[in-house]
Amino acid sequence: MHIKSLTTKQFLLYLGTIFICVLLTGSMLSVTFTRYYMDETKEELIYQGRKIAVAIDKAYHTGNIENISNLAYEMQVLEDYMRAGVLLMDKDGVIVLASPGMDKKLLGKVLAFDDLAKGVQDGHIVSLQTGTNAVFQSPMLVVGYPISTGSLAGIFMCRSMPEIQFSINEMYRAGISSLIIAFCLTALVSLITSRKMSKPLQEMNRAAKEIAGGNLEKRVEIKSADELGQLAESFNHMAESLSDIEKSRRAFIANVSHDLRSPLTSMQGFLTAMLDGTIPMEKQEHYLRVVLEETQRLSRLAEGIVDMSRAQDSTIILEQTVFDVNELIRENSFVLEPQMRQRDQSVQVTFAEEKSFVRADRDKISRVIHNLMGNAVKFSGKHSVIRVETTYDKKGKLLISIRDQGIGISEAEQKKVFDRFYKGDGTRNLDKTGAGLGLSIARELIQAHGESIAVKSKEGKGSEFIFSLTPAKKEDIKI
Repeated sequence: MHIKSLTTKQFLLYLGTIFICVLLTGSMLSVTFTRYYMDETKEELIYQGRKIAVAIDKAYHTGNIENISNLAYEMQVLEDYMRAGVLLMDKDGVIVLASPGMDKKLLGKVLAFDDLAKGVQDGHIVSLQTGTNAVFQSPMLVVGYPISTGSLAGIFMCRSMPEIQFSINEMYRAGISSLIIAFCLTALVSLITSRKMSKPLQEMNRAAKEIAGGNLEKRVEIKSADELGQLAESFNHMAESLSDIEKSRRAFIANVSHDLRSPLTSMQGFLTAMLDGTIPMEKQEHYLRVVLEETQRLSRLAEGIVDMSRAQDSTIILEQTVFDVNELIRENSFVLEPQMRQRDQSVQVTFAEEKSFVRADRDKISRVIHNLMGNAVKFSGKHSVIRVETTYDKKGKLLISIRDQGIGISEAEQKKVFDRFYKGDGTRNLDKTGAGLGLSIARELIQAHGESIAVKSKEGKGSEFIFSLTPAKKEDIKI
């Protein structure tokens, strides 16, 4: 039978473990208790035999009747409270005295247990469990204690084994009852624990089904700080990430639709106007250039989407070489110089050393630098300064920092600035040609190198983008 319920599996596992533990514990306690009870019984019989031997010895040497009375009292105690009879044996092995509870037919009989009789005659304390025989009509526990008074050689305390076993069985019943009660209580606790432990998993299972059905707002309630609570927290984090991904997907579709619709609408309008004669011939060249710019914009958008798709599929192929990143920064500064001249902007470059050689894909790093410097130019006002600086961190990584004097980025927007198609509210009016893919692609290119990129910014005080590169080994540098 295949059990599907985790609660049932866990409960049966607990139940089986508890049953085995109870069984082993009961078996060990049974053996231990039986041995202990038998040993205690023997010790008590030896103790009583010693007292009777002392009383006999005193009575024999003093002839005092009180000692005889004490002897009779000790025998009566043995029979009444320990349910044990007393036999006295002479040096010939013949039973010469029996306590009132013993069979009077035993008197005059020779004790047939050679090891028992001989051991006592030799002065040893001996014990023996007998079966049914000519001397005893039922199994007995016999403890022999040596005495050397007159013609007497030993005293034997005899207790019925069925009575001993009855006492042990009574203890067994009490122990088994306790174990059954303990088993039932632990089984109940195990059932409650199993249900309590599996309940969060069942809730997560139901929540997972709802999320799979499209309800991305479903969350599970965290009630503990243990591993299950951590799992629930991770589940909620996963659900939050899925919700964010879905929002990004919708935003992606909306942004792509908008960025495709706008240039297509413009192109359609201008071409229609030219065809129906609304735009005169002398102005058509100007509007054709506008149409050309819109097609270039669409081309850049398509190229960006392809690059983004490749980056997310981890299919970026790096052609790593050793080059001077300082030279790459200078080249991009020259490329952006016309744009900076139009805005009366300048670039200030500070290098950690004259030449900083790194091992990376030169074209892709150039694209990252161009994107970051282009954004700095775009979002900085007139007469501003773009600062580019290279430094080394404690781990030996080369850090490239590009700082602008623009409008800055809020803390909330800094978390999304590298998301695809994201444009901050404050940059929408400044960036009318971009698709919001530049920073996202830059991050993917840097991460493909195994490096990191980050942003530091305060609203109204500009932004700083920093990314790391690994310096080339000295033996790889060819000057």
